[in-house]
Amino acid sequence: MPEPLSRGRRLAYALGAPGWQISDRIVVMIGIYFYLPPADTDLVPQVSEEVFLGALTAYGAARLVGGLFDSLADPFVGWGSDRSRSPLGRRRAYLVVGIAPMVLAPVLLFWPPGEPGSTLTFVWLTGLLALYYVFFTVYVAPYLALIPELARSQEQRLSLMMLMAAVGFPILGLYGPGWLLGVQLGRELGLSGTEAVRMVVLVSAGVAFVLCLLPILAVDERRFAHSIPNSMSLGEALGTTLRNRPFLIYLLAQLPFILGINMIGPLVPYLSVVALGRDEGFAGLLSLAGAAPALIGFLVVGRVAGRIGPKRTVIGCVLLLGLLSAALGLLRPDAPGGPDDARNLAIAIAVLGLAGLPLAGFLVVPNVIIGQLVDLDEARTGTNRSAMYFGAQGLLTKWVYAASAALLSYLLLEHGNSREEPDGVLLAGPVAGAFCVLSALLYTCYPEQAVRAEAAAARTHTEAG
Repeated sequence: MPEPLSRGRRLAYALGAPGWQISDRIVVMIGIYFYLPPADTDLVPQVSEEVFLGALTAYGAARLVGGLFDSLADPFVGWGSDRSRSPLGRRRAYLVVGIAPMVLAPVLLFWPPGEPGSTLTFVWLTGLLALYYVFFTVYVAPYLALIPELARSQEQRLSLMMLMAAVGFPILGLYGPGWLLGVQLGRELGLSGTEAVRMVVLVSAGVAFVLCLLPILAVDERRFAHSIPNSMSLGEALGTTLRNRPFLIYLLAQLPFILGINMIGPLVPYLSVVALGRDEGFAGLLSLAGAAPALIGFLVVGRVAGRIGPKRTVIGCVLLLGLLSAALGLLRPDAPGGPDDARNLAIAIAVLGLAGLPLAGFLVVPNVIIGQLVDLDEARTGTNRSAMYFGAQGLLTKWVYAASAALLSYLLLEHGNSREEPDGVLLAGPVAGAFCVLSALLYTCYPEQAVRAEAAAARTHTEAG
C-alpha cells in the first residue's frame, strides 16, 4: 500500500497547478493582448489583422495549429506515461522532461524576430505555440494523472482538489489583475507597452518554473502513488478509453463549455479599454471583483459537491457562468463620467464578481468526475490508465481551446475592438454564454450514479475473489 502524503508534500504537489496555469495564462491572456492589442493602446499588432476564409485570422490560424499539435500529443503522452517504468516514476519522469520547455517557450513568444505583420513573425508564433503545447501536455497530463493515484476515494479526491484550489486561488486570483497592473506599472516607470509586457512575462515565467518544480521534488511515486502500469498498445489503450460511453458523454459536455469560458478571461482588458474607456490598470482592478465570491465558492464547493454530487454541482456552475457571460452584452461603451458609465461599471463588476462563485466550483469538481471514470475503467480492465484518460480528453478537447482563441480573434477583428467599433468586444460575452448554457444541458446526460455503482460493485467482487 502507498504511504499517505504528508501535509507538506500535499501542499507542494498542489502548488504545481497554479504554476502550469500561470504558464498557460502567459500564452492565452497576455499572448492575444500582445499580438492583437486593443486599438486604443500604444501596442502594435504583431500579426496581420485581415480575416480570410470567411472567419479565420492569422492569430487564430496559429492557435489552431498549436491546438492540433497539443491534441495529437495528448494520447501519446498519456499512453507513454501509463506504460513508463522509469526509476523516477512513470509520472515524475515526464514532469522533469516537460518543465523547462513549457516555461521557456511562452517567454520566447514575446520576442518575435520579424517585423510586425511579417510572415516570419507568424511562423515564429505558430512554431512556438506548437512547441509549447506539446511540452505543456508532457507536464500537465501526467501531473493530473497523479490525482486518482494519490487520492483513492472520492472524498480524498475532493479534499486534494480543495487543497489545490485553496492554494491556487490566491495565486491565480492575484495573477489575473497582477499582470495587468504590472503592465500599467511598467508604463509608469517609463517603459513602452511592449517593454512592460515583456517585463511581466519574465517575472511570470520565473514564478511558474519554481511552482512547477515543487511536485517533482515532493512526490516520489514509488512511495506515495497507487500505480498499476498499463501493458496495452497505444491503439488498444486509446480505443478502450474511447469506448467508455460515460466518458464520451462527459467530453461532449466539456466541449461547448471550453469554447465559451476561454473567451472570457482574455476579454477583460478589452472590456476595460473599449467598453469602459479605461486602461490596463483598471482591468486589473476589475479582475479583483471576483476575489471574495471565489473565496466563498472554494469554501463551500466541497460541501455542496459532497451533498448533491459532482454532476449537479458542475451543471449549476456552468449554467450560472453562461448567464453571467451573456449579461456582458448589456454594456454600452462610454467614457468615464459619461451617461452610461455608472451602469457599465455596475454590470462589469457584478458579472466578473459573481463569476468567481461558479469558477471556483469548476476548478475543483471536473477532475473528481474524471476520477470516477478512471475507477470504472480500472474496475473493468484491472490496470490504472489515468494518464490516458487525460490524454484522450486532451485529444478531443485541446483543439477547442485553440478554436476559442480563433473565434475571439475573429469577433475582435471582424466586428471591432476599439471604442469607435466595439461590437466584437460586446458580442463575445453572449456568444460565450450560449456555449456554456449548451454545456449545462449536455452535462445532465452524464450517468454519475451508474458509473459509481458499477465501479463499486466491481471492486467488491475483486476483493471478495
